[in-house]
Amino acid sequence: MARAWEVPGLRGDARFRDAAGRVIWTRWTEMMSYREGTLLGEDIEELHAMRVSSRRLRAAMDAFEGAFPPKSFKGYLRQVKEITDVLGDARDLDVAIERLTGLLQGLRRDERAGIEGLIARYRQERAAEDPAISALFDRIDETGFEERLAGYVEKHTGVRLAKLKPAPPEA
Repeated sequence: MARAWEVPGLRGDARFRDAAGRVIWTRWTEMMSYREGTLLGEDIEELHAMRVSSRRLRAAMDAFEGAFPPKSFKGYLRQVKEITDVLGDARDLDVAIERLTGLLQGLRRDERAGIEGLIARYRQERAAEDPAISALFDRIDETGFEERLAGYVEKHTGVRLAKLKPAPPEA
């Protein structure tokens, strides 16, 4: 599993709003760092890391909800939940395919047909998830969600996100 990124400038004595801005933006940046790999679809671990990061972002948003106006915050949280849900649907199928494929090795030839059929069906369902993932990120781009989220976080926390430089942990 992908390690969580360290939150730049987060200190134990940080104001709640300052911590909210730093943590939420770091988790957003972390999640989006897996976007290209997820869209390529060549390595299921990219999608897994993105989904885990999206869940970290959701948890951070839940924890820091009090730093933001409740009515307007719900829309941002709803969008992040949609990201997690779309990624989760694809990830569940990836896991099922991987586990079932692993089972095949231990089966006799006459026992394989049912599992192979199920794998084939899951692969079709998984292929159908790729356009949903692509469409989700197209909507994020078209609506300027990232820019709006950045502006919203800056406005309500006072954290200057341009100065915040989240980076992945060293390998």
